[in-house]
Amino acid sequence: MNDQANRLRALARTQPAPSSLFGSRVMAIASGKGGVGKTNVVAGLAMSLAQQGQRVMVLDADFGLANLDILLGLAPSHTLEHVLRGEKLLEEIIVDGPFGIRIIPASSGIQELTRLDAAAELRLVQGLQRVSQGLDWLLIDTAAGIHDSVIKLLMAAQEVLLVTTPEPTALVDAYAMVKVVHLRDPQKPLWLLVNNAQNEEEAEETIEQLQAATQRFLNRELQVLGMLPADPFMLQAVRQQRCVVDLYPQAPATLAFAEAAARLQQKIPLQKEGFAAFWKGLSTEEP
Repeated sequence: MNDQANRLRALARTQPAPSSLFGSRVMAIASGKGGVGKTNVVAGLAMSLAQQGQRVMVLDADFGLANLDILLGLAPSHTLEHVLRGEKLLEEIIVDGPFGIRIIPASSGIQELTRLDAAAELRLVQGLQRVSQGLDWLLIDTAAGIHDSVIKLLMAAQEVLLVTTPEPTALVDAYAMVKVVHLRDPQKPLWLLVNNAQNEEEAEETIEQLQAATQRFLNRELQVLGMLPADPFMLQAVRQQRCVVDLYPQAPATLAFAEAAARLQQKIPLQKEGFAAFWKGLSTEEP
């Protein structure tokens, strides 16, 4: 079985994924704990990037509590579970979202990515190679926490965006996430976004606290993407199963998402084989 798996992985690696003319970007969005608004951040960034002319695909990789489709009021008839079982091709399950973003929906409770057999893994790798042509971004909505399956996704991605809130528990868990990623790869680019801050001062204090810890104990500095304000329009949008960027174009959170998306385009370099490199990294044995 191991020989078969190795042959399948080798086959996948010989078929690099076509992307946009100058390259692509792969970013995994993570959080140390649940409840910090990570999936909202994924949706908001995806739509803001799309509004700015980027071609975006979102992979819902929270296999425990997949909820991106619920957040956006979508009702996919098929999910990754059907792809992994060999019942559907990846392109057959993709759902079109607002502003032209494309979404690969997950299904709660399916096998973790690190526990797929060789055949399922190859379906996934080759599927993304086919659907990624012409895309500029792949955003990955990971599960909360530091499970091996999450860390494997973070290690394979080009960049990692860590979402936290000013609450002390969220900060502690965010530092734990930074530490785990840093110990696996000290060079992995790590971005920080503070969500649900009451004001700029609170966001800056949160950033300073986390930066102080990472500099003191890990001797590294996080890259700061910015902050999202505590915005009642965000909650109203969630209740209507819409993203604030889509429903309230002039809301403070929407404007903050636009700034964050522009900064990502400015600061993150294009990777020539971004999608191929991601799936090659994901198909390695160890997280």
